Amino acid sequence: MIRNIIFDYGSVLIRTDCRRVYAGVLGSWDKATWFRDNILDEEFMHRLDRGDDYGQCISDLQAKHPDYAEAIAMYDTRYLDFVVGEMPGMRQLLMHLRVYGYHLYGLSNYSHKIYDIEQRLKIFRNLEGQIISSDIHITKPDPRIFKLLLAKYGIRAEESVFVDDRLGTVEAARSLGFNAIVFPEVPFTQEQIIKGLPEDGGDAVPRTVVKGLSGAGGETVPKAVADFSQVLKHRLELA
Repeated sequence: MIRNIIFDYGSVLIRTDCRRVYAGVLGSWDKATWFRDNILDEEFMHRLDRGDDYGQCISDLQAKHPDYAEAIAMYDTRYLDFVVGEMPGMRQLLMHLRVYGYHLYGLSNYSHKIYDIEQRLKIFRNLEGQIISSDIHITKPDPRIFKLLLAKYGIRAEESVFVDDRLGTVEAARSLGFNAIVFPEVPFTQEQIIKGLPEDGGDAVPRTVVKGLSGAGGETVPKAVADFSQVLKHRLELA
């Protein structure tokens, strides 16, 4: 019997995109995309998620790419401006799941910047607890981070659904006994990313959120999110 649902954060509950800032700083969307893909490299991102000293990570990358030192500094000073918003429909889905009695948790690879984001976005109020990689210096898909979550909250893998946008992480969770689901990619236009996503509906729990998701003002949420809600509904035997 499923009792718990555990969510990743980036590209699942929330969307961030540094190009919101760098397009203006560097002069174009294409240059911002190149900067993201070539300067903000995998090693840099992994160190931040692992909880290495944030300032030192910035300094090391600046030393590696001195011509971009000022722009790299903005990955610290302007991080909150990277926030596009909550994933449309997901806050209402979480509220609905709480009504059904499920326990909701977060398990995310993130730097300490997530705590500033949590102060801004209401979706995190629906979670009973979380483990953030930078706090424990362990990142997904390392099995230890999943086991720490289970131990911290006294829950069982076989009674839990884990949701993540990365297949490798989902497979790691499945190997430990979780009922895991890959969250689909949700496309957003350049205009949506720059403008930011409208805040999802209020804190009232919608009666039909699983059967027909709607966002603030009743607009239809992205098809990928609606499709995911149906997959989750069937997995939880709510159909």
